[in-house]
Amino acid sequence: MGNDGHDKKRDMTYTQNRELSWLRFDERVLAESMDESVPLFERLKFIAIFESNMREFLMVRMGGLSSLATLKRQPRDNKSGMTPSEQVAAVFSELPGLFSKASASFDAIESLLRAKGIERIAPPELIGTERDTVRSYFNRNVQPIFSPLIIDPRHPFPNLRNGALYVVCTLASASEDEQGLLGIIEVPTSLPRVIEVSNENGLLRYILLEDIILACLDSCFGAYAPQDSAVIRVTRNADIDVKEGMMDHDIDYREIMADLLKRRRKLAAVRLQVIPAAPQVAQLLCSRLELTHKRVFVQKSPLDLSFFYKLTSRMESDGHPELFYTPARPMLPPQDYDLAAEVEKHDVLLSYPYQSIRPFIAMLKKAAQDPDVISIKM
Repeated sequence: MGNDGHDKKRDMTYTQNRELSWLRFDERVLAESMDESVPLFERLKFIAIFESNMREFLMVRMGGLSSLATLKRQPRDNKSGMTPSEQVAAVFSELPGLFSKASASFDAIESLLRAKGIERIAPPELIGTERDTVRSYFNRNVQPIFSPLIIDPRHPFPNLRNGALYVVCTLASASEDEQGLLGIIEVPTSLPRVIEVSNENGLLRYILLEDIILACLDSCFGAYAPQDSAVIRVTRNADIDVKEGMMDHDIDYREIMADLLKRRRKLAAVRLQVIPAAPQVAQLLCSRLELTHKRVFVQKSPLDLSFFYKLTSRMESDGHPELFYTPARPMLPPQDYDLAAEVEKHDVLLSYPYQSIRPFIAMLKKAAQDPDVISIKM
């Protein structure tokens, strides 16, 4: 019996665990950001795709495995023979190296962008009138729309939404009775993430919204003085069985999905991202979110890279073709080409987006105006 088990385990060595295999795939996505033949903004997009993939992976796959890892009798993976707790441990041992590669790639790309006059600045890098510009923007646009929270150890901890950005700081108080205070501000999603600080002579200096809040924390909490501060983001378990409640008769599927999405925002935390390093903040949040320090990742690059898609449209309109792939143009049909007439004679195979879709649209319009056509199906 023992030999059979040994042979079974030995036979599994030629296969990979699916979670570790998926990490290899996302590592290949990240490798595209390090390819110097790829235009700079396209390289940034690959880092953003890597980060988005990783977040979904942690929410769904690691969220589900983390739940299974709490069972006394854990099922084994049929490919590698690993238990859920072994898989979770293996994945989280791989993640620091991957995130370190992503940060190094991001730093290298930003250095090259700075040489081209496109610079993201942090609060300590503000110079001259830029500080006044940032403070004025904060007072006029940011401060009126958020509500700072002050949390002490005696009160329930608020639910930090899955994937949302927060500026968090420890607070100092003159009273000895008020210790372990935490200040929390959710970064408003109603405002643009990218704010131009200066744009002269073809040089663009911009700052992110969360960094503006960090720079102006001193005016957010009244008599309480901010100390250790950072931008944080929580990734929560999102592995919910959609079939729950679906078997009942006379159900409203919209209500069920709304309830599932609501529950998704409050499930257990899987990961905490922090920028910059803030040990006191991380320690307090770990205790409140019930996370081990292995689940805390201190990053150098922004926690949410989706703002680069907005910056992309700005750079395209300003005329920086060298930062992007040359747009592919679909192949146009011959002049006076009539697709409707062609399909009357024989089948026609078109491949999009490599061929223009205009002949197909023209055929639909012609059919819509034809009194002999009863219906159009596709």
